[in-house]
Amino acid sequence: MRFNRLLVKLPEKAWRRLGDRGSFYRQSLILFLLIASIPGFITGVCIYFFAVGGMERDLSDMHRSQVAERVRNIDDQLAYLEMDLSHWAFNPRFGSELKELDYVYNFLETYDITKTLVVVNGSHPLIDNVELFIDREEPVLFKPGYYKMADPEAIQMYRNLLADRRSIYWTGRAVEEGSARSWTSNGGKSNVEAMHPEDADALGMDELSRETAAVRDGAEDDSIRLVHRIPGESPSPFGVLVVTVKQDRLANLLKTMTPYNEGATFLLDGSGQYIISDKSEGRELQARLREEVLKRKEKAGTFLWEESAVTYSVSYGPIRRVEAEWTYISAAPVTAITSPVVTLSNIILLISTTGLLLALLLSWLASRRIYSPVERLIRRFDGESGRPPRGINEFQYIESQWSQAASVRRDLENRLTDQLPSLRTGFLFQLMQGHLYTHSEEHLRERMKRYGWETGGSRFYILHFQLTGWEQEGRFTYGDESLLTFAAANIMEELAAARLDQYNVLNFHDLSVALFVILPANQEGSELLSELAGEVTSAVNRLLRVQVAAALSRPVNDVSRVTEAYMEIERAAGFRRLIGRNQLLNMQDPGVYDLPDGGAEYPFGTELELVQAMRRGKREEAEAAAGRFLEEAVKACRTETELQQTMLQLLGSIRHMMLETGVNPLRLSGGANLFGRLSQLRDPQRMLKLLKEKAILPFLSEREALAGVELRRLVEQTIDYIQKHYGEDISLEGCADLAGTSSYTLSKLFKQVTGTNFIDYVTELRINRAKELLRTTDMRVAEVAEAVGYQQRYFNRIFKKHSGVTPTQYREKA
Repeated sequence: MRFNRLLVKLPEKAWRRLGDRGSFYRQSLILFLLIASIPGFITGVCIYFFAVGGMERDLSDMHRSQVAERVRNIDDQLAYLEMDLSHWAFNPRFGSELKELDYVYNFLETYDITKTLVVVNGSHPLIDNVELFIDREEPVLFKPGYYKMADPEAIQMYRNLLADRRSIYWTGRAVEEGSARSWTSNGGKSNVEAMHPEDADALGMDELSRETAAVRDGAEDDSIRLVHRIPGESPSPFGVLVVTVKQDRLANLLKTMTPYNEGATFLLDGSGQYIISDKSEGRELQARLREEVLKRKEKAGTFLWEESAVTYSVSYGPIRRVEAEWTYISAAPVTAITSPVVTLSNIILLISTTGLLLALLLSWLASRRIYSPVERLIRRFDGESGRPPRGINEFQYIESQWSQAASVRRDLENRLTDQLPSLRTGFLFQLMQGHLYTHSEEHLRERMKRYGWETGGSRFYILHFQLTGWEQEGRFTYGDESLLTFAAANIMEELAAARLDQYNVLNFHDLSVALFVILPANQEGSELLSELAGEVTSAVNRLLRVQVAAALSRPVNDVSRVTEAYMEIERAAGFRRLIGRNQLLNMQDPGVYDLPDGGAEYPFGTELELVQAMRRGKREEAEAAAGRFLEEAVKACRTETELQQTMLQLLGSIRHMMLETGVNPLRLSGGANLFGRLSQLRDPQRMLKLLKEKAILPFLSEREALAGVELRRLVEQTIDYIQKHYGEDISLEGCADLAGTSSYTLSKLFKQVTGTNFIDYVTELRINRAKELLRTTDMRVAEVAEAVGYQQRYFNRIFKKHSGVTPTQYREKA
């Protein structure tokens, strides 16, 4: 009974407190309840019914992308294995002298071959075993120890591998079908031909290693092998290097093609036969899946396939290997992909329902929390009651109390007088940068009047100073720009105070200072401000030892046109001459935008040296070429704007080269807008510093990380030969012979190191040399074509293809 009376008293007390808080509190509480309840319920229902389908599609797409990523990983692993075997096949250790070598007499060399094969065996995680077969009168096999072969069937098996006309290829044929009998026995003692015990010990072959090297007779083997004929560069090879792939390791790689434990993954060769599988499902499932994929006309794709009341998501596609094309097939049950979605959707519905109930509770708590500042403010006005008078709500009461505090405004305005300099500066910054362009002339003049300026019957001037040559004196370093600008602003403040009544100094903190001046309309201010600019320039030269480029705006009668006057000065600053001394640009002078006769010459040759040095990874040559480019650009350019355009053109050429080599310029620069930053710089050395730190040096570091020293040396020799003989008949095969490698290997290394194909590099070099001859000489077009190694008719066609114009048109434009 007592408990029931307590339940009745609690609501009555709560409603009494609710009524005490005022009408605004009751209205806001009801509004919060409606706002919190309806959206929460709608959101929960929409998430449950509409998000499930989208999540299923997203998970399915994620599975497909994961399969594609794992396939690329497997492809890279096999490609690395092919490249490693090609590298070893061209090693001088496997040269032509092996065919006639007496392996017993020269047991040290035989031991070195054995050690080399051991190194090859450990050079890649997929290699299980390495064999070297040498076909001669008495065939020899290294596995990796030295054996003489006597079994005709085993010898014929290896000779069949050697007879294949391909230099490197994959095979699944069982070499060991006859190799179990490939080592003859001597007197029933061993499978190795009789040898002196000391010689056997020198070759590192004890009785145990000789016995375990042989394969059991008649054993079935489905291993995958990679075969390379040796010597690699010889047209008449006499042996083969055979690499056996680790089945378990490759099977583990296949398992990564699906993130689930269920399903099947396997590889097929070009004829549709099995290469390897992860054996996670039965052979019958794999056989039916293989038949389904082979019936399809598309070489790659993804589809849903049902088998035994289970739906599988199947992805398949080609993996291209040397002289062959394999097909991967990965199947995962759809339930393994979508089962988390059902659970997640139920969790979302539960969370939405819980959130709805929680929102009802929090809306009541939030209304109390939001109302508490209002209650505290009322207590400020009305002591401890915290309730407004009857007949008005809380905000009406606050408004009436606030109007009584209007008299305090005059005191606050007096205090703001001390802040006038900062307010003036902020106002002028906004005015000059165009942030107040929507304000009327009357409003702008009213604001200036509040800041203490008299604008009636006045004209406005802007005197802009740019500090130059500050890095040449050695007193200041990069990072001292703000300090140097602050000192110059103080000098300008002191000198302007002696001559002017209404002015304001603006410090931009980037080696530039502006002086805003208000003069009477009947006073000629150009001469006065020119004299002031001269005094400021002399003082800055004497005290700070830097040069000054000053610009004086035209007088404007309207405050709203101050922005236009400042922008005109900014444009004119780009026309200052790169002469290394003080300058004054007066906007009232009609010759401000005039340029000297003649045109700037762009240093094409130095740009080419810089780009080629970056392609080849020559750090010192690239930095030296960048310095020479800046020196030549400063000599050729007449104004600051021309120098900026020249450096922007160089940045564009460098970015173009990066894109051609497959490097993302945005990633190297950290996402910075280099064009925007470069266009804001006015000092030549700072331009060069930006290019080096954000473009040249990061690219060189990237190239050095990608290309090894051994590979770069081979490609650099080829590049040096091309640079010296580009006017002759050059071919990839010829350069490969000179480098002692195959055309396939050289082409791949050349692309990896330089980022461009062999023929594209030769063509670009010849076209650039032809352009240089067309610009700097009077040679006929036929002579230019012959000088760069082309016939005239073919030269005209390829020149127009790369340049967009014919050689004659290019010479006319140059």
